[in-house]
Amino acid sequence: MISSRAPGHGERSAPGVSEGCLHARRLAKAVPRCMAAFGRMPWITVAAAVTRLAGLLLILGLSAVSALAQQRSPDEPYEIFAVVWRGETEVEEGFRAQLSQLGVPANITVRNLNLDSSRAPDIVAEIKRVQPDLVYTWGTGTTANIVGRLGDDDPDRFVTDIPAIFVLVAYPVEAGIVESFAAPGRSVTGVSFLAPVDVQLRAIQAYGGFKRIAQIYDPTAGNSKINVDQLRAAAADMGLELVEFPIPLNADGRPDPDTLPRLVAEADEQGADIIYMGPDSFLTRHSDSFTKAAIAHRLPTFAATQAPLLGSRAMFGLVTDYHTLGRLAAIQSERMLVGGEHPEDLPVGQLSRYKLLINIDVAHEVQSYPPLDMIAVADFRDSQDN
Repeated sequence: MISSRAPGHGERSAPGVSEGCLHARRLAKAVPRCMAAFGRMPWITVAAAVTRLAGLLLILGLSAVSALAQQRSPDEPYEIFAVVWRGETEVEEGFRAQLSQLGVPANITVRNLNLDSSRAPDIVAEIKRVQPDLVYTWGTGTTANIVGRLGDDDPDRFVTDIPAIFVLVAYPVEAGIVESFAAPGRSVTGVSFLAPVDVQLRAIQAYGGFKRIAQIYDPTAGNSKINVDQLRAAAADMGLELVEFPIPLNADGRPDPDTLPRLVAEADEQGADIIYMGPDSFLTRHSDSFTKAAIAHRLPTFAATQAPLLGSRAMFGLVTDYHTLGRLAAIQSERMLVGGEHPEDLPVGQLSRYKLLINIDVAHEVQSYPPLDMIAVADFRDSQDN
């Protein structure tokens, strides 16, 4: 269930712009009289008075600007600049739907990197020129290319002075996007979407008692390497065996999709009980041929994200619903836009429940069926509808 904390009520509002400016004008008229009096004061007293006067003028000026922001018209839309990696997804649908349900008017500008991070500098320049109220980023690479990472957030190269929210970042702390889930520590917060690795492994065990798990992954992707490290440690703690298959690289130094069927065959030859599909963008893009190869070898596949289950023929997974994730991101955004909360102090949002999805036609083809207690809680679908 998604919940939202409403902005506080009964708080005293800041003085209006006109009131703040009136105080400033009155003070300005008093300055000549004060300066005349300065001539009769010792020089140390004069310096202290000038310093206090300058500070007071600054405070009044800032109060007027702050009041102007607070007097925003309820119907005036917020400007949100969204940067996505491979086109819009169900996450953005949920984001828009929840903003509308919350009554938050918004103009959303969308820019698509289209799997090409070299486009990021031009988009960063556009964001700086437009100065939106909020920046929205999809995915780890997109987020890092737009807002930078901890220790690598040069304001000349990244957007660092505009509140930002991320979605679909698998490991925001390990990737250096935020300092911690509880306190991001910079002008970026977001929503988490992966079930903890140990919870995923328990779901794998509960389904069929699988003990030997094969992981085929992109060795050039940060998310994949972090996922392998976590999976290796959790599997050892739980008495499971992880067999790792990094995807070979082609002449351009990129993972070679043509090697995927061979890697599936090798996993089968080495006695794997199941293939684990982590938060791997490359594998997701090629999941159709990959999962078909697994079915041909009668190997079950577990997916840590929704995409291989809805876009190809993975057998089952414990995942976050993308539409629900987008709604949670909208709730976080409302807290910043309307509630005035600062992203550096706004904890990364986390869902308390995950969805167990099973493509029952795949389960039938590989002859691997869920136990009765899973049937009661699972969402069944047919991959042929993808």
